[in-house]
Amino acid sequence: MTASTDAAPHVAPQAVIGRYFLAMGVPFAIDMITLVVYASMHRKFLILPTNVAISAAFLLVGVGIAAYFLIRPITRFIAGEASFDDIEDALTSLPRRSALAMAIFYVPMVALRMLPHRFGLDIDAMQEDPYWPDLVASLVVGSGFNVLLIFFVVSAYLDQLCEHLFRTRNVNLQIFCGRFRRKVSVALLFMAFAGVILLSADIVSYSGERLVREATIDVVSTVIGAPFMVFWINHALSRPVARLDRGMRQVASGDYQVRLPVTSDDEMGHAAGRFNEMVEGLSEREYLRDTFGRYVSNSVAAAILDNRDRAGRVIDTTTEATLMFTDIEGFTGLSERLAPAEVAAVLNAYLGAVVPVIQRHGGVVNSFIGDGLFATFNLPLPCENHAAAAITAAVEIQQALDKEPLADQVALRTRIGLNTGTVIGVTIGTENRLNYTVLGDAVNVAARVEQLNEHFGTRILATESTVRAAGSSNCERLGNVDVRGHEDDVVVYRVGPA
Repeated sequence: MTASTDAAPHVAPQAVIGRYFLAMGVPFAIDMITLVVYASMHRKFLILPTNVAISAAFLLVGVGIAAYFLIRPITRFIAGEASFDDIEDALTSLPRRSALAMAIFYVPMVALRMLPHRFGLDIDAMQEDPYWPDLVASLVVGSGFNVLLIFFVVSAYLDQLCEHLFRTRNVNLQIFCGRFRRKVSVALLFMAFAGVILLSADIVSYSGERLVREATIDVVSTVIGAPFMVFWINHALSRPVARLDRGMRQVASGDYQVRLPVTSDDEMGHAAGRFNEMVEGLSEREYLRDTFGRYVSNSVAAAILDNRDRAGRVIDTTTEATLMFTDIEGFTGLSERLAPAEVAAVLNAYLGAVVPVIQRHGGVVNSFIGDGLFATFNLPLPCENHAAAAITAAVEIQQALDKEPLADQVALRTRIGLNTGTVIGVTIGTENRLNYTVLGDAVNVAARVEQLNEHFGTRILATESTVRAAGSSNCERLGNVDVRGHEDDVVVYRVGPA
């Protein structure tokens, strides 16, 4: 089975877990960039040591400790210490819980950084004590940015983690409580209004030189943060869509072995799960078609699967067809001399020689009847010049059997009866047991004609309807015969040598 549409590089478990801590460290990296830019713009490099220490304490140490406990269940599963059912909820909710952990540590960090004196601390703050509108806006927007950022960063990480677990452990998410549209809506609304909220708060709170300074800080922060936000939102949301698209293209090309990892708890994850179910159904359908084809021929299998009514039955088809019955001469005596396993070997060798000839000329083996078979030409598989095809197939069958002995050097002679007439292809049986077959008086006549070979000492007998339909001249008229179960006499012809 193809696990996914991409190559599956080997990744050490430690590296998989380590990527989560790197993901949780993204807000710290952005905060460092913002601090350096701010210090450079205002030439306040003395504020860097204190503020870097604060950031490291909250966004590295505090968030790192929280990350350890959040990733611990997944670590235990990878180590074989827990089942997937035990950790599936923790895995599914990893982005939300990581975002909550970020909020818990980011809000007090910003408050401490902006209002150190109100906490009785004498440290170099980034700015003068802000007015309340600016303070509230900075807390809301700053916290919202980092919460959303870490949510999408961890979502992108979760996509890779779930893909890794799918490839290595063959497990997939089955809990779907998130909403794709909610994620996109919140992200778009935040991106649209974050800068407006900050600038509005600056205008309400300040004037003059400080207004310019505060607005500049907010604009720079927005410019720095926006590319990170866009990158991770795109990374988190686009990869599942692209993976699903590749999977659909593989299925369209006929690959029913592809399976996709389910990497989120929203509609996209649910769609990936449904995709796997769909492909599983298509794969089973192909298996059934192939399996049916081994028993009733590919064409009958195709009719059963593709030409059904709502009750699951093949739609009845009435047409003219040529029917063939075969029977092995002296098979009863042969069965008495050979062991059952040897009889089975002889039958398989016989059918191995006969069936390919019938199929090569457009015939369909409808059923095996003891040591013989029943085949049809032109139903359910269309066959042009079906009567001529049936006669040619019958002659080639005799030639194939005459060429060399079969299993265990057993020489077999077979008798063949052919008849052409109007028949109907139907599904018969009960609700839980169905069989596709061909019915009609023409079928009964073909079966009786095959039995008449013993009376005439022939190997191939065909009715006049078959000979005329085939336009065959290599046939000897033997006369009228009374066919049991048929009202009128039937004219029969010998085909080929006796």
